[in-house]
Amino acid sequence: MSYKTRVKFTVKETGDGRPYLTLEFYDQIPGLPDGPPVFDLKPDATIEDAEAVASFLNKNIDAYRPFPMQPIPSFQTSVNS
Repeated sequence: MSYKTRVKFTVKETGDGRPYLTLEFYDQIPGLPDGPPVFDLKPDATIEDAEAVASFLNKNIDAYRPFPMQPIPSFQTSVNS
């Protein structure tokens, strides 16, 4: 089972026009929240700033692992023949 998901960052705006980013998930992971995580930007960030950040992240982030230690790594305890 995979414990990582492909992702996409999208730009949204609050009712008063402040931009923020959301992180959309493309794969199912047990225990992953239904709603996407939201990243608030600094108060003076513009929509262009938000789009630049989202573009950079989408070009450079391959996947997201919400539970980085799953599955728990372990040493092999027997030899398979």
